[in-house]
Amino acid sequence: MDTSPFHPGELAIQQRVGVREQMAGAGAAGVRDYMPDQHRQFFGELPLFFIGALDEAGQPWATMLVNDAGFITTPDARTLHITGGMLAGDPLQGQLRVGAHLGGLGLVPTTRRRNRVNGVIEAMDAGGMRVAVSQSFGNCPQYIQDRVQTPVAAAPVAQVLRAAALSAEDRALIARADTFFIASANLDAQARRGQGVDVSHRGGRPGFVRVDDERTLTSPEFVGNFFFNTLGNLLGHPRAGLLFIDFDSGDMLHVAVEAEIIWEGPQLQAFAGAEQLLRFHVREVVRNVGALPFRWSAPKPASQVARTGRWEEADRAQQAAALTGRWRPYTVTEVVRESASVQSFYLEPADGLGVAAHVPGQFISLRLPGDAEAGAAARIRSYTLSDAPNGRRYRISVKRDGAVSSWLHEHLAPGARVELQGPGGDFVFERGTRRPVVLLSAGIGITPMIAMLNGLLVNGSRTRHRHAIHFFHGARNRDEQPFAEHLKTMAAGHRNLNVHIRYSGADGVASDIVNWQASSGRIDIDWLKTQLPFDDYDFYLCGPAAFMQQMYDGLRGLNIADERIRFEAFGPASVRRNAAPAAGTARRAGPAQHVPVQFTQSGTSALWDGSAASLLALAESKGIAAEASCRSGQCGSCAVGLLSGEVEYTRQCSADIAPGQVLLCSTVPAAGSAALTLAL
Repeated sequence: MDTSPFHPGELAIQQRVGVREQMAGAGAAGVRDYMPDQHRQFFGELPLFFIGALDEAGQPWATMLVNDAGFITTPDARTLHITGGMLAGDPLQGQLRVGAHLGGLGLVPTTRRRNRVNGVIEAMDAGGMRVAVSQSFGNCPQYIQDRVQTPVAAAPVAQVLRAAALSAEDRALIARADTFFIASANLDAQARRGQGVDVSHRGGRPGFVRVDDERTLTSPEFVGNFFFNTLGNLLGHPRAGLLFIDFDSGDMLHVAVEAEIIWEGPQLQAFAGAEQLLRFHVREVVRNVGALPFRWSAPKPASQVARTGRWEEADRAQQAAALTGRWRPYTVTEVVRESASVQSFYLEPADGLGVAAHVPGQFISLRLPGDAEAGAAARIRSYTLSDAPNGRRYRISVKRDGAVSSWLHEHLAPGARVELQGPGGDFVFERGTRRPVVLLSAGIGITPMIAMLNGLLVNGSRTRHRHAIHFFHGARNRDEQPFAEHLKTMAAGHRNLNVHIRYSGADGVASDIVNWQASSGRIDIDWLKTQLPFDDYDFYLCGPAAFMQQMYDGLRGLNIADERIRFEAFGPASVRRNAAPAAGTARRAGPAQHVPVQFTQSGTSALWDGSAASLLALAESKGIAAEASCRSGQCGSCAVGLLSGEVEYTRQCSADIAPGQVLLCSTVPAAGSAALTLAL
């Protein structure tokens, strides 16, 4: 094609999500103005074909044509001929005409293969209609449910029900649907080669389309091929046509709607896997009862839907979002060994409530019961969630290293109960960044990096981050490295991911995966310089305290801006920054204010001068072993009594603490405070 196949609406959506440059290359090249031979053969073998077109009032409708295999032919690579196939009572019956735009979709559920063809009707007669092809392209098999169809006798007389709103039967069909089709259009002159009608497939777990009321539906948009044909059309032309199929009865439910795109909000955040939401306002409903001469077997769900949600879960997640500051009971449902010293624990709510949505990189706090007879208090530890959200359960991956982690390894079997609080934390991937990223980890610091990867790289080959991702991890040896096979699978499926594992106590491992490597040695700045042509990267760090401090200092020594270096640290592993945070990220007393601080239990005195990030950091700089876990004001383990003076908080905290206590990790002396005394 001599011009872009994408019209301004599609380009605007691509620009918004950061893929416009990439889609201008390989994406645009995949859209042809002729049908490849394999597509021509594919269309010719179909007994059914989905189309989208406009009625005389300009309303798009989606429908299915049905006939014997061979009713679609391709006299040449730029011509599609369709003989019959429209069922009585179809809302497009009598609406198609010469010069009208038509969107076509061929789909075979058993192979999950689908191909698209759009064009203009250039001739119609008793023998069918001839379509001049303007766009032809394949679609990936994502979200297609595997069903086997069986021919049956169609209803002798079609019963067609028309209404302005959804009936109870209509709402029930939509509420249990795992598939629908959507037709949309853009006939603007400036659309150029992108001008026309499109019909697309949508799939998910049953319950992924919400029936808000008899005139409103809401559906998620999952990661797709980044063409954004539907969203691009709806951006300027919100009318659309939906088709739901009752695979048991053969009913076709056509719904004419007006659509709006929802880009943000609590509903979107709560729905696992959703990139956007589409809200449909019903204009007209046509139900063609028992019209289809097929029935279908029970579906085999597409693998991609396992990480997506449904509205029942999303509603519960929104309710759970208000409870992140409370301790809630969870049940261990599965335990998986990831390495010689790391186990993953899968946790589901035991209180009948939902799982609050999290962002990859965030953590939960876990509370273990104390020993009342021995006078031991409950123990709190924070653990990164080691997987992307799925709306149903959490995963933490724990290295056996210390009393609490050893207790978890020994006692947490399926069926065990624990108390969790959260999720929370600020160590998350910067959404929308267009810079290449470097994920640097060592030891169990791999957990937030795996969560981020699982959130960014999805469905076998799709990526939410279209730029390079460099994943560097240090481990003692192969037995101590968690998620080894998972990383190899990710590297094999995603060309923008480069993985390099460094083994400090073993030889490197040969690999036939181009972008997966292993070598012997430790990760340090000198080695890192041999692996990266230092440029405009975002860096993410997690690992032991010494490792992170070394990497941070080394990166700053290479003039990497402080704000480009993000890190996570629990317990004593706090990195000392050598640059103030960006304006507005934290409120602290200025360097000119000197506040004496007395720690009574340790008998230690210190002088606050504004250089420490928090009172916790000040205490640790004086060698005080302060109890601390999450370091973000969530778990409450760093709470101590404030005996005199005033403090101010640097962040909003969710921990529930007793009157007279303060959270060391999130407080600094208040402006104007003369002195502080803390029970530590």
